[in-house]
Amino acid sequence: MFASCGGAADTLSRASTLQEVEEESQGLSESLAGLGRSRSMSSQASEPASDERMMAYSASLELSVKDNEETRKLLIELMRSSGGFIVNETESSIRTRIPSQNMDIFLAEARTFGNVENESKSGADITDQYRDNVARLNGLKNVRDRYLALLEQANTVSDILSIERELERVNTNIDILEGRIRHAESSVAYSIVTVKFREKTKLGPVGWIFYGLYRGVKWLFVWS
Repeated sequence: MFASCGGAADTLSRASTLQEVEEESQGLSESLAGLGRSRSMSSQASEPASDERMMAYSASLELSVKDNEETRKLLIELMRSSGGFIVNETESSIRTRIPSQNMDIFLAEARTFGNVENESKSGADITDQYRDNVARLNGLKNVRDRYLALLEQANTVSDILSIERELERVNTNIDILEGRIRHAESSVAYSIVTVKFREKTKLGPVGWIFYGLYRGVKWLFVWS
């Protein structure tokens, strides 16, 4: 594969017209992109599915509490002590990222702030996607290195402009892949935890009367 890429690069360096430069540039890009894909498949096939799998976890918790504002302050304090940070905050909810190793501890403590109405936890395996992006990134960096070498050898304005145009395209794709890789690593290192809370219903004087009647009628018909 590297030999064929090198041949494409040599041909590109000898191109004398803008059209030839563009055609050979496209061939070099496709060749190295194929290299990235073949590396990705090889990596996925050879590496074992073990503890090295990359898991991105998220959890949600719904609480019935006595006081929304007090609960919000307690959650923020707990989040900070857990090493997390806020993603989004409202009067009755907090969406935060917590270091993955601290997520279960955070949830256990948050449950004590009220009555748990609902709770869920999920995980996504992003290992293969991550490895594929890393392989593609390595392939694009190889493309960039070859274009930089070709740029030093270019003698005509048309060749220089064509190579610089391709370099801009490759650098843009490199930036995109690096962003995806950083996001994946952050998703594994920090779990998303969403806590929603609402104040318990407070009965007025008439409400308590009907509540007492309800308990009395229930006692007449149902004994536990």
